[in-house]
Amino acid sequence: MHKTLSYLLLSTFLLSLLFTSTASAVAPPRQKIVLIAGKKSHGPEGNGIHDYPWSVKLLQAMLVNSNISGNITVEHHLNGWPDNPSTLNDADAIMIISDGRDGDKYEEAPHFQSEEHVAQIQKQIDRGCGFLTFHFSTFAPDKYADKILDWSGGYFDWEENGERKWYSAITTQTAALQLSAADHPISRGVVPFTLREEFYYNLRFDPDDVKRQSIVSVPTLPGREPDGKVVAWARERENGGRGFGTTCGHYYDNWKEPEFRKLILNAIAWAAHVEVPAGGVSSKFYEHDEINEAMIYLIPR
Repeated sequence: MHKTLSYLLLSTFLLSLLFTSTASAVAPPRQKIVLIAGKKSHGPEGNGIHDYPWSVKLLQAMLVNSNISGNITVEHHLNGWPDNPSTLNDADAIMIISDGRDGDKYEEAPHFQSEEHVAQIQKQIDRGCGFLTFHFSTFAPDKYADKILDWSGGYFDWEENGERKWYSAITTQTAALQLSAADHPISRGVVPFTLREEFYYNLRFDPDDVKRQSIVSVPTLPGREPDGKVVAWARERENGGRGFGTTCGHYYDNWKEPEFRKLILNAIAWAAHVEVPAGGVSSKFYEHDEINEAMIYLIPR
């Protein structure tokens, strides 16, 4: 009896090793997504404007409870830059949600705050990491124009000869958003929708860049150039790395719009080289108390 039990235990152990080994062999590695938030700006906590910390926490909660949760790991970092930047070294996508510098107003987005930060992002870009900018973090100074055009494909151009002289523009309106590339993975499952938003437009793009695609445009914007009404775009770089930018994101409540959520979640997945489901990446909106509860189980934070 004792020998029989020992044999059964040994057999069970060996089988478990076999199944674990087999599962490990067939299970694809999870793609790592790093969300970086700047400090909240544009008024007090609770006013629902430029609420970067809550936005990255919400995005993490949505992603890990979405229909791609088994394919990803997600971490977020507050106050502008990871305490340990080495966490970027194995990221598959990095998203920046923060302010940007506008002349003598505000401060540079985290990826432009120092030459060290620029070099750290460039290192990730060179190995094919995805890179995403969101709303105010699309602002870029002239000195880094070539870099951001390579990293993500476009930017808000506020500077001319070192002075605050906008090429790009801003307007707030309630408008219909249209998909410019219905066949792009970022557009999967997304239907045209209406949003009240502070839109940035007349953005700076390289007109000869064949690797950039317009994703969303707003027909009512008074754009100058052919791409003057574009508010979201994507770029696939020579090395296979992917970039995305959108000027939407002023109002926190816009996360309650299912199509906007899906658009951004699709973009994050695509930038991280995660297959976007046919119906898009789906997740509900989470209230602050639900996010706080979820954060207890999400490590690192």
